Amino acid sequence: MALNVPLAVTACAILSTAVPAAAERRASARLVHCGAETCLRLSGQRAGVAVAVRVDGHDLPVTGERSWQATVPLAEARSWRLTRGYAVPVTLVDRAGGAERNLAVPVPPGALGARMELASLIVRAR
Repeated sequence: MALNVPLAVTACAILSTAVPAAAERRASARLVHCGAETCLRLSGQRAGVAVAVRVDGHDLPVTGERSWQATVPLAEARSWRLTRGYAVPVTLVDRAGGAERNLAVPVPPGALGARMELASLIVRAR
């Protein structure tokens, strides 16, 4: 059976560009209760503890090594700037090499006080 070279090259190109997008999808944000307050919990993946997690240029105290999470009161999270699409700009910074990777972590609609008009809303029971 002959291998279709243009098809194989195209498939490799698609797979190589899909990896960073899949890595970014692992970062998420959700609302949680922390005592009497409501907090925003950010979570994602990083190479290790040598990679700092920053929001708006400030280091975010996180727990975990490769899988990290940070819980921040909404009062603090509301001071962060949002990107287009209501996402928090998170930067992963390798302290040793200085390499940076930017992520846009989408927040739940209205969580940070931004008004969003919804065309539909899907509610699921857990």
